[in-house]
Amino acid sequence: MAKTLEKKTDMTEINLPVEAIKKLAEVLKEQDLTEIEVELEDWGKIKVRKEASGVIVSSPAVGAAPVAAPAASASAAASPAASASSANTFEVKSPMVGTFYAAPSPDADPFIKVGDKVKKGDTLCIVEAMKLMNELPADVSGTVTEICVSDAQAISFGEVLIKIEKDA
Repeated sequence: MAKTLEKKTDMTEINLPVEAIKKLAEVLKEQDLTEIEVELEDWGKIKVRKEASGVIVSSPAVGAAPVAAPAASASAAASPAASASSANTFEVKSPMVGTFYAAPSPDADPFIKVGDKVKKGDTLCIVEAMKLMNELPADVSGTVTEICVSDAQAISFGEVLIKIEKDA
């Protein structure tokens, strides 16, 4: 019998198969993937996602909150990093593999244009990954100096999407 990880949420007991989660985490690492989702007969869908500082496991079909995989810590979404080329230029990097969208819909205006002023928290773009639309917020306030990718372009994890000149 497989060892299970138990988590209680409101009167519902959830038993996740620890060995299966460990194996999925190994596959992520070995294949240099950022996310993998499988459907297990007794458990429903299990998604394992590698983020900046660990592996996060979630089971949306069961309705469980994300559970950290063994020997990994849960973290917030991968945050963009500052550029080394200019101390005042901030590079917004893709937190995942997906498709870049500059606007909320094909017929709408883009969220930002070169020269626009943005505030921390403003939506810069959408990254679609596995049919999920993820809004990417600004981590700094400043002026958009470059949009490095085209609308509807496939993007990689860590790819520079947007450059922002930080406010003084």
